[in-house]
Amino acid sequence: MSIYLNEKNPSQHKPFRDASPDIVEYVRYLEVIAGKSANTAFNYYCDLRSFSRFMKQRRGLVPEDEPFQQIDPKGLDTAFWGSITREDIYEYLYFLNQTCGNKKSSMARRLASLHGFYDYMVNQVSRLEQDPTSAVRPPKLDKVLPKYLTEDQSMDLLESTRFHSDFPERDYCMVVLFLNCGMRLAELVGMNLEDIDLAQRQVRLFGKGHKERMIYLNDACVEALQRYLEKRGSLEGLSPKERAVFVTRRRKERISHRRVEQLVTGAMKAAGLKGFSTHKLRHTAATLMYQTGNVDILTLKQLLGHSNVSTTQIYTHLQEFQVRSAIEANPLGGVSARRTALKKEDTEQDNLYTTMQEDSELHFAADRSTSDPVKTASLAEENLTGDQTDGQPMAALNGAAKEGFGLDSETLDSKADKELQGS
Repeated sequence: MSIYLNEKNPSQHKPFRDASPDIVEYVRYLEVIAGKSANTAFNYYCDLRSFSRFMKQRRGLVPEDEPFQQIDPKGLDTAFWGSITREDIYEYLYFLNQTCGNKKSSMARRLASLHGFYDYMVNQVSRLEQDPTSAVRPPKLDKVLPKYLTEDQSMDLLESTRFHSDFPERDYCMVVLFLNCGMRLAELVGMNLEDIDLAQRQVRLFGKGHKERMIYLNDACVEALQRYLEKRGSLEGLSPKERAVFVTRRRKERISHRRVEQLVTGAMKAAGLKGFSTHKLRHTAATLMYQTGNVDILTLKQLLGHSNVSTTQIYTHLQEFQVRSAIEANPLGGVSARRTALKKEDTEQDNLYTTMQEDSELHFAADRSTSDPVKTASLAEENLTGDQTDGQPMAALNGAAKEGFGLDSETLDSKADKELQGS
């Protein structure tokens, strides 16, 4: 039996019974005591079921030719979990990498599931005395910069939502919120009408670990929400009791995570954008806000809902335009081998002339200082103050945080009129 979460109501799911009793109790502990989200608990549950199948196969408790996914993960007692060794953990990680093709990040998450489970068994309920995972470190993760859309690509995506959707007001509004607020997919889907305060230009979000935060809305977000909510209010058959902000056009119920991903992917494909996912819009919002120069790292951490500033620091390495400007400003950036050789010849030929010219200037300055001390002081002052502007700091960059990324209202109105005339 497989366990699946209800995307529209993640907190409501089938009971976790397709595993050993210790794992089932641990997942309940995660949800009720540790305060983990249903999605996090479900991921841990799947990881531990996978480890159960692997250990059954490794210990010879199932036929060798039995497909991995068909191995029953139940039937393992507390004594079995106490017999797990550090070597078993290493073999499992090797299996994930070589057989399953898991990336380092996936392996690290599965190892974290085992760490949490054994911490529960040893420290929380005292069913085991030893933790075989205590000395096992996760694989060193590659430092990969997040992929994001440029400003022009973002505008192309917004344009695409206007013409490749059966509900353009909704899809346009969702993409605007992604690009301007950096919302997570689950946060956008879980928004309710009472979470939005257009008068105060803010919206309440519930992030990972049931953490609540307030996000302020710029002009583009307010305009997009006003247009969509007006259209939402005129949907026939929509129950007044439905509190979800974003609903489906046909079933008149809260839109699912998967449906949002399909809509965004379709709009990206229509805009000619390849290799981007819905989560990349969150990276885009963070990157573009940071690159304006008006958002510091701590403000960005709060805006994105990160628990640790180290998570936010990936965006501090993305100011490519500043790095490129610094490299191009290097005075040796235009030096070539041929120019260096020519410069050497010119220097040798001009040495005598330069020496004679410097001697002449010194004699001339001496004559001027002897004849007119006031002029001499003036010349000295000119020499001291003549080139003081080269070291001035670069002016701060101006961002568009208040207006945000969106199409102007005249464009939207004209396109809406054309759609009505065409229909």
